[in-house]
Amino acid sequence: MQPIDITATMIILGLAGAWMLQLFLSYFQLRRFYGRVSQLRKTGNLVSIGVAGSAWKRRQYAILVVDPETDVIRQSEQLSGWTVLASLKPLHGLEGMTLQDLLDEEKPLPKHINRKLALALRDAAKHIVDFKTRKKEEDEQSLVESSNSVETVSTSP
Repeated sequence: MQPIDITATMIILGLAGAWMLQLFLSYFQLRRFYGRVSQLRKTGNLVSIGVAGSAWKRRQYAILVVDPETDVIRQSEQLSGWTVLASLKPLHGLEGMTLQDLLDEEKPLPKHINRKLALALRDAAKHIVDFKTRKKEEDEQSLVESSNSVETVSTSP
């Protein structure tokens, strides 16, 4: 082998090794992230994850924990960073705010929430609103189906 072939081989092996390390660390970051989401879901509240950004720019993730009865935000956290070492951090200042207040773009958010984080939070809030709307429609549909089956049973001879 010539020296240039060995250098090219070493560069390719180095890049492959770095890629494998990145995959390994990403796996553990996902486990930490979803482990925390699982802990938040055990509280009995609605939990939603919102995302802002693109694959080529830095992504911003936000987690909202909302009371299912009152739509009041109980807790929020953010995941932001360039590396696989980024972790969830508590996000203060939204506790007590309703989902409708968060979705209303006219209402100001706390100063420490930047535009991309606000987009991620609103994305999470939209997921909760959509979920509640679908659940309500499904409940109404099942109620109609059960009342139809009761009418069929009561009118049969």
